[in-house]
Amino acid sequence: MDVITLSIPGFFLLIGIEWLVGRVKKRRVYRGPDVLADLLLGSAQTLFGVVAAGVLLGGYLLLYERRFFDVSPSSALAWVGLLVGLDFSYYWFHRASHRMNLAWAAHAPHHQSEDFNFAVALRQGPVQPLVSRVFYLPLALLGFPPAMFATALGLNTVYQFWIHTELVGKLGPLEWVLNTPSHHRVHHGCNGRYLDRNHGGMLIIWDRLFGTFEPEADKPVYGTVKPVASWNPLVCAWAPFRDILETAARAPRFLDKLLVWIMPPEWRPRGMTPADLTIAPDRPKYDLRPTRGAGIYAAVMLVVTLAATVFFLLKGASAPLATQLVFSAWFVASLGGLGGVLEGRAWAKPLEAARIVATPFVLVMLL
Repeated sequence: MDVITLSIPGFFLLIGIEWLVGRVKKRRVYRGPDVLADLLLGSAQTLFGVVAAGVLLGGYLLLYERRFFDVSPSSALAWVGLLVGLDFSYYWFHRASHRMNLAWAAHAPHHQSEDFNFAVALRQGPVQPLVSRVFYLPLALLGFPPAMFATALGLNTVYQFWIHTELVGKLGPLEWVLNTPSHHRVHHGCNGRYLDRNHGGMLIIWDRLFGTFEPEADKPVYGTVKPVASWNPLVCAWAPFRDILETAARAPRFLDKLLVWIMPPEWRPRGMTPADLTIAPDRPKYDLRPTRGAGIYAAVMLVVTLAATVFFLLKGASAPLATQLVFSAWFVASLGGLGGVLEGRAWAKPLEAARIVATPFVLVMLL
């Protein structure tokens, strides 16, 4: 079952409800350009999952053929075991993605937003599945069928949507077992003792067991230690990798140029200035305001782009390879063009003009 695609209408309904509640409470929950970056980055990861389905599922299928046990999808106990085991695997992936540069670069786009709302839940690193799927491979050896695993992974992902909000407070005894909005606000905080805490997906028990739990106390400062300072999804996706390459280029020793890819994000080679992890509690947010015309144009084209993407996802991997590649190129141009429009970049207008001309041809390919 493609749980995530089926949940898309619910995601947007809840985003609308959160926005309305924020308006009633006179709180600015959403900022338009940030939402655009959130939705396009999330769509980019989903699109990557379709185009790279063979790579992402290949390792799981290979190990499943060598499984130790046969697990029946009709067993309720097997589903409980899979959901718990998958969440355990997710915890270690999530923890590793905060402590190893290469994995962090794939995961960091999810943390770049300086807001915290349901739209941020959809913001994901496009290539993150290449890292996360490695941690799920033991489930194949244990005998969980690929379709069963894919459904459970979707359920785990959908659960994590609702914990991305500031409008839900603490939930009493549930806080001891489940991952909640309070726990996840801590995870998205980059200030003080909140950094690299609360890595659980559905359950918070793993953080309590393995020493990474931190309760919510001070107000979190959202975003990354080094702000990305851009609304452009392509810039957001590339920035963490650019930072690693720049550090590797400046490293005096060849060994350090290699080590930087597997060391923690704050690590610096010998002879370089240590990373500054100090975050001011009143750090201003990146808030470059687009013109009214640019904002309206970007909003309209965002709807067109998302609608085309959903249509493409419904076709899934059954679409011909040529269609997948053409649509992917069009989508990448959408990321750069719409981000450039919001930031007033001179090159954005000709890029968008070319993309608009190509749009009818792309849509015809999807029919």
